[in-house]
Amino acid sequence: MNSFSKCFLVLLLFPFSQLPAFAQFSLEKVKEFEINSLNQVNIVDFHPVKGLYLGYITMGTDILEIALIDEEGKIIRQRNLRGDGPEKYNSTMNSLGFSDNGDIWILTVFELLQYDQNLNLKERIRFEPKVQVYLYGRASTFAHFYKNGSNSGLHFVSHPSEASKFLGKKNFDNTYLLDVYNVTGKNYIGLAPVTKRPLFSKMEPSVFSGSAILFFLDRAKNLVYVTTSLDNEITVINLANNQVVSRIPVRHGEFKSLTLKQIDFSNLSSHGRVTLEAKNHKLVKPGGDYLVLDYIREIPFGTYEKKLADDPYYHHFKDPDYHRMIVFDQNNQVSGDLRFPYGQLMIGMPDDSILIKLENPETEEDFIRYGIFKIKKNGE
Repeated sequence: MNSFSKCFLVLLLFPFSQLPAFAQFSLEKVKEFEINSLNQVNIVDFHPVKGLYLGYITMGTDILEIALIDEEGKIIRQRNLRGDGPEKYNSTMNSLGFSDNGDIWILTVFELLQYDQNLNLKERIRFEPKVQVYLYGRASTFAHFYKNGSNSGLHFVSHPSEASKFLGKKNFDNTYLLDVYNVTGKNYIGLAPVTKRPLFSKMEPSVFSGSAILFFLDRAKNLVYVTTSLDNEITVINLANNQVVSRIPVRHGEFKSLTLKQIDFSNLSSHGRVTLEAKNHKLVKPGGDYLVLDYIREIPFGTYEKKLADDPYYHHFKDPDYHRMIVFDQNNQVSGDLRFPYGQLMIGMPDDSILIKLENPETEEDFIRYGIFKIKKNGE
């Protein structure tokens, strides 16, 4: 057994270290599967009834193809849908996801496209974005819902999660974290006013304008969870009436910039144009009781320089050693910082489980490895 396998086994057998005020949680591996691909395959959604994953294949910073993958990791269908043909999109793909019946949504900057599982185009909806956001080489999970349960009341968030839509903005009056587009009415609904964020009053506008917006839309519970990359609150909103259900305070194990009296670039650590500060990275909602926040710890200046000397392409945002996971229920934080298996947190899965894209730090493998892990409160 190599050292990677030994570390992985220890991770599964022993609970993660916790802050004393919280219950202890651990992750139990439910399943592991491999995808036979020399290029990266990133999964963004899962359809439990169809038993299919939805993802995209990349090489470098280019998205090559959309892929449907079965539960054993076999790619059953893949196709390049970007181009000038009548069934293709010609802008940047920002989001990708399943509909309730298993169709596939692709959100670009200006269009929403619906495909069947054979990747044939069924519908094309054009809209005018409030803000033009372009992702390159990645895509988030598509966030949509039907107002009041009506199939004719399609609404969707017009911008991707884990990206900024405020770059260069200085005045945030009447500005919202979420811009929700109503397809029937062809109008927008704004959710989560920027000026109501708990840290907004002590943050320089230039700092906030670079913050990414993180959100997850839970259609089963008709709720959306939203925060930003520099934030100590997750806001939960009822999509039926657009009212705030709860505001969940976040207690990070290590996030020093949130404790500053004034947050501006002069007191934030950086290395050239690279920030070394902590940041919230991803929100994931498994099917069940829990919500998961993946955040990145700050890296010391000296440590970053040493890492950079060994690898000129190093960035701690991409280093799993600096990622931590926090677990919440709908109203409260229930865990401290958790380490998770070496890799990237991808999506929530049924039954309080998460999907992690596993990485072996000791060797470059010629396949893509994924693992499903159940979140367990110790003693239950």
